[in-house]
Amino acid sequence: MSNLVPPVTATEISRLAGVTRATVSNWRRRHADFPQPIGGTEARPVFDLNEVQSWLAGHGRDAIESPITELRTWVRSSLSAGEMAQMMASLRPTDSGWTVSASDEHSSSRLLPMMDAVTEADGSRAAVDALAEYALGSDSSGGVYLTPAPVAHLMAALANPVASQRFESVLDPACGSGSLLTAAARAGAGQLYGQDVLAIQAQRAALNVEAETGRIPTVHVGDSLHADAFPGLEVDAVLCNPPSAQRDWGSESLNMADSRWDYGLPPRGESELAWVQHAIAHLRPGATGALLLPPAVAARGSGRRIRGELLRQGALRAVIGLPAGAAQPWQVALQIWVVRKPEPRTPMLDSVLFVDTAELPRAMGSGEGIDWPSVADTVITSWRAFEAGSFDAATVPGVATAVRVVEVLDDTVDLTPARFVRSSLDPGAVANQVDIAAGRLAAAVSELATASSSLREWAAPTGRSWRTATIADLASNGVLQWFRACASSSEASTTADARRVLTAPDVATGVPASGTYANSAPAEEIAIEPGDVLIPAVRSSRTGGRSARVADPGDVGAIRGPHLHLLRPTPGRSVGWFLAGFAGGSDNSSMTRTATIRFDPGRLRIPLLPLAEQQRYGESFRRLYLLRAAARRADDEAARAADLMTTGLTAGALAPPEAPDTGDPALCGGTE
Repeated sequence: MSNLVPPVTATEISRLAGVTRATVSNWRRRHADFPQPIGGTEARPVFDLNEVQSWLAGHGRDAIESPITELRTWVRSSLSAGEMAQMMASLRPTDSGWTVSASDEHSSSRLLPMMDAVTEADGSRAAVDALAEYALGSDSSGGVYLTPAPVAHLMAALANPVASQRFESVLDPACGSGSLLTAAARAGAGQLYGQDVLAIQAQRAALNVEAETGRIPTVHVGDSLHADAFPGLEVDAVLCNPPSAQRDWGSESLNMADSRWDYGLPPRGESELAWVQHAIAHLRPGATGALLLPPAVAARGSGRRIRGELLRQGALRAVIGLPAGAAQPWQVALQIWVVRKPEPRTPMLDSVLFVDTAELPRAMGSGEGIDWPSVADTVITSWRAFEAGSFDAATVPGVATAVRVVEVLDDTVDLTPARFVRSSLDPGAVANQVDIAAGRLAAAVSELATASSSLREWAAPTGRSWRTATIADLASNGVLQWFRACASSSEASTTADARRVLTAPDVATGVPASGTYANSAPAEEIAIEPGDVLIPAVRSSRTGGRSARVADPGDVGAIRGPHLHLLRPTPGRSVGWFLAGFAGGSDNSSMTRTATIRFDPGRLRIPLLPLAEQQRYGESFRRLYLLRAAARRADDEAARAADLMTTGLTAGALAPPEAPDTGDPALCGGTE
């Protein structure tokens, strides 16, 4: 064991101080009194924690006290990666907190209380992931991205039959951190099987699934393609987000006689098609699987023969294109392939469903945000109709269409959804949609003009200076109530509960409450009241920003969702928009724009002003919020209208308007 006071890395200093890693590097260069390294390497030095805390305090930057920071710092300084792996193997979640079956008594006595604190503040997954990420170290051979919850829930819904025949057994052969198995458990699966090539990932998945759902999965270690831990197992569903773009995955050692390769022996550049066939092999006849794949799999020439066989034998049922930003890698528009193991002595299915959700409207005012309720509802409705044989009901102009297999089996067997969806556009429907989009754009522009006209001239203050206090201090002194962010409920969700849940993405994107108890049940129920200030505890890994807003009339009565901090102003002592404006201001934003995903707003500083002054500032912040919201809506509507018109023109569903005869050939881009 190391010293009682652990050393810290530069990254951990950035977390303690609430700044970026680059800021810490600048401090080291610019401040001669910055603590000197006490060990480590030149590229990764470590510093004395006491010296760092003293330096931060002396420069007006008190260290952030948060459970996740304390856990990460202690783990890195007190346990080796091997010891952490052993500790994870003995960890177990219980109703009263974390426990260990057998471990070093000193280590567990220090670790378990910190695990409990992180679980209470940020959820069990945050606690487990902090341990697993350290135990993994620099080992990146897993190559598996985390599957975001909305994508995982959509995949589980696609693989789950109708309510009267819900699946019971589910396999994830590349289970990573257990996101898909967790979604399967929440959808009702009781028998959960997983495999991962890394022992730490297997332990991580088992702990996450048990802690979040109460189900104990069977998870093994090994390479599923070459050392299948479940030979002969057939399940009701397979969910998988496999490694992609692998070149050295052992294609040369595949056995041609292996029954998994009934659709063709995967070549070296088609590892994803090996995973597709592995998934089908583990399905019982008639059962369904869903795999998250990069779009290149649908069109690469080297996979043409296998794609053709999947279609001919009725094993590939749908290809669903997701919007870019749905999952990592964020810049790629991934696809969900829905596969089914053909049943013997049943008629061959001669159609396949293509869905392209990239053209669905984004969440209003969201910028890059995805309107997941709309995406999920559209995809599931179309899929259920297709499954029932109602191809007309499955068709959504510009979004979804059913195509006969023979029409897909050309020289390329290109399964890119947009190819088929765009060709199915109805000119009349497109023209009507364009009219609607133009009307929405005009309304949004008018709203923006109204919001901008409400801004008055601004005056420069004369010698303004003020004292400030942290959110934590204001809460301690009764100026406001601070309801800390909670995790998702670990209990089975009650789908019959119709109450709306305001989620962290809703607040970040400025949309109404979109969550339900079926997908966003919080561990602690708090109904939102007028004037409440809402701050997401999880920042976007794509934009890196923080946001704060005051509950509007449409939010009131909804339940505060997971990972949302709530500040409730005390009447007569604080004003909601005043708190929200300064909490999201530039000074506080730089304080919270760290390398960590979660943050604690207790250290945000708010000026101490009389109530009348708070109201003046609050009104200005409210108007600025409305201005930004109107600008986002106008931008969204402009992009939506332009995209719709471009799609219509390029797909032959729209004709350009007659150009005015001005006699100016330059308007046509030519000369006489």
